[in-house]
Amino acid sequence: MPETFPKILFDRFEIIDTLKKDQHTSVYLANHIYLGKRIILKTLSTDEIPDKTFLERFKREAKILAHLDHKNIIKVLDFGTTGNLFYISFEYFEGKNLRTIIKNNSLSDEEKIGLSIQLFNALNVAHQNGIIHRDIKPENILVNPKLELKIADFGLALGRDENFLTHKSSIVGTPGYMSPEQIRGEELTPQTDLFSSGIVIYELFTGINPFIGKDVGETINNILNFKVERELELISSLPGDIQELLNNLLRKNFSKRTKTALEALNFFTVQIEEKKEIIEEPEKKKRGKTIYYWVSALIFIAVIFFIYKNYFSVGNTLILDDTKKIKPLEKELNDSLENINRDTVITNNNLITTDVEEPFEETQIPVTTITYGKLFVEVNPWAEVFINDKKIGTTPLRDEIRLESGEYELKLVHEDFPVYTETIEIKQDELKTIRINFNEMVGFLDCKIYPWGEIFINDTYNSTSPLRKPIVLLPGHYNLIIRNPKYQDIKEEITIKAKETITLRYNFDNRNE
Repeated sequence: MPETFPKILFDRFEIIDTLKKDQHTSVYLANHIYLGKRIILKTLSTDEIPDKTFLERFKREAKILAHLDHKNIIKVLDFGTTGNLFYISFEYFEGKNLRTIIKNNSLSDEEKIGLSIQLFNALNVAHQNGIIHRDIKPENILVNPKLELKIADFGLALGRDENFLTHKSSIVGTPGYMSPEQIRGEELTPQTDLFSSGIVIYELFTGINPFIGKDVGETINNILNFKVERELELISSLPGDIQELLNNLLRKNFSKRTKTALEALNFFTVQIEEKKEIIEEPEKKKRGKTIYYWVSALIFIAVIFFIYKNYFSVGNTLILDDTKKIKPLEKELNDSLENINRDTVITNNNLITTDVEEPFEETQIPVTTITYGKLFVEVNPWAEVFINDKKIGTTPLRDEIRLESGEYELKLVHEDFPVYTETIEIKQDELKTIRINFNEMVGFLDCKIYPWGEIFINDTYNSTSPLRKPIVLLPGHYNLIIRNPKYQDIKEEITIKAKETITLRYNFDNRNE
């Protein structure tokens, strides 16, 4: 018998399919009604959950992902609660997990290296934000047909403000991908993710996890007692940079292990975008030097011709005509060189002539002291924070935002509310706090229309009835038009007040002329 589930959840998510479900959590493929696009919806029912840590992990995942904005990390769109249900909505990433990629074994070494680089780029961002994933494994790494990679499932992740020391009785993670210190319940650092990544990359290139045993006990024993040198003998056919990388990642003693994800990226010989600049720079130097040499040569030839014509030449023999003319000659040469120095500037190794006629006069540039202040933004329920159109993060923000003193345009964006903008001033050594409650700032318009109608507000299309939920508007006066092509338009002027709901009922049949 096929599974049945609510068609609409949380008044905004239209369920398309159930991807995963157990006693307390569910993962759905859904359509976000207001955004008009597919998303992944994860829910947790708090009814009779045996362990309250489930709820804490669920909340923590939303909070952590809200602070991580990177193309190789799955993005959280929204999170909240209704009754006994908590939910998180994620971007829809149409791909397969890395386990499927490994089983198919259809990638070239270059493509596998590309995936490895993306993995470390994502970990570098997470670690720089004080986040340890703690469960890096193929099932938590997604890859789409374009071989774009995203790390997902931060349910076990730890933030910098949390206790990294665990008890052996409460060790979390996947045994086949844990670091030795994770198994022993020791204090964790970002290097635990690097060890797990080493296992994933080993498996990506060979199709084998070197530590998997007959059961969990044997697997853990293999991790605690392996010798990396023996394991590397089995992958001697792999590219040299991959062998060297694994040799540094799969170290039981983390003091000998690769320290950071950025350091791991240095093992790859593949050049990234900066390679283009490295190639172009010598060309610029060569071109600049060539121009310089040609100009010098032309000046030299002109000087020789001048000497030949005015001071030398008897038949075919060159002689010094008059020693008294040496001084004027020196002056002319010095003047020529002075003109070259004054009228020619070499910038970025390119020769550029200028129209400067007077010698450069040295001027004193005043020194400007840069001062800073701080901004803290608190928004209910949440918002994406933009300053001068640059996204800073998503609330709740972890820390204050440090800004130079001056004026800024603050923009707060939430998909269910009008965009909030405000010009703010940051003063030296002061903390400016902005607290916004969207629910208290807006009013609501609910239209009951028979048989149906398109709703236009200030001549802009908004939605079509029947409405799933009231329209959110900022306080103010609006021109309302209700349009159905079979009837004459209904036009009204309405006034919206904060925290109030206006309900309007229209029956086109009663107005039909």
